[in-house]
Amino acid sequence: MSGLVRICASLIVAAVCLSPALLGPQEKPAEARLAAVLKKAAEYCRRLDKAALDFACFEEVKETTHFYTASTDIYLYDYQFVRKGEGVKERRNLVSINGKRSSVRDTPLNTASFQYENVLFGPIGLLSESWQAYHDYRIVGEETIRGAAALIVEATPKPDLPVTHPYGRIWIKPDDGSVLKIAWEPRSLGNYKMAEEWGLANEAEPRITAFSEYGFEKKGIRFPSLNYTEEAYIRKDKRKYTSAEISTTYRGYKFFTVETEVKY
Repeated sequence: MSGLVRICASLIVAAVCLSPALLGPQEKPAEARLAAVLKKAAEYCRRLDKAALDFACFEEVKETTHFYTASTDIYLYDYQFVRKGEGVKERRNLVSINGKRSSVRDTPLNTASFQYENVLFGPIGLLSESWQAYHDYRIVGEETIRGAAALIVEATPKPDLPVTHPYGRIWIKPDDGSVLKIAWEPRSLGNYKMAEEWGLANEAEPRITAFSEYGFEKKGIRFPSLNYTEEAYIRKDKRKYTSAEISTTYRGYKFFTVETEVKY
């Protein structure tokens, strides 16, 4: 057999081995795995969305800004949350500023660079049954977080998504569909356009990091443990400039009501 014939024969064998009919069964388990975890995640979001909740915790906000000079402030709040039916009550009492006691009741979040809300419900906008129709998903990895195995699922919005909507990568426990972490895609965040404009004016490229972690669990519902955002830029000389950073930690949870029964 000539060299050319042997090459042609090899290509024929390779084509047979790589035919879609033979590859299909190998790909189906991955698709089935994704479908199964998305189904469980939708069930988890339904429980979270309908749960009756009454809890309190300490919310510590550490914010560093570099607007003119570097400045760091630490705010400690007594955070209270109550939801029963469709009604939601969220209240913060300021306990201390930079270690000095305070007693300001029912105060807004005192941050200069970033605002956030509804961290607890972050998974719903990505994984609930209704929102899944507006996203495409794929498994991009696996990781263990605090001893819990998780599938890393990337969500991207479909072109017909009617609103600007945060999306990103989600760490999902495959056994119950609960969410351990969400890393938000920077371009989907509300202030990214401003960061882009500042970068263009200063010949720098935005590097935004934002993620939420859900490290506390009660009756199958996971509660925030950390919410973090950093606004940084890479200058022409490749040096990194961080303009603002905010890290919010949650601790000392006291649960009064966590009722997850869904009634139809």
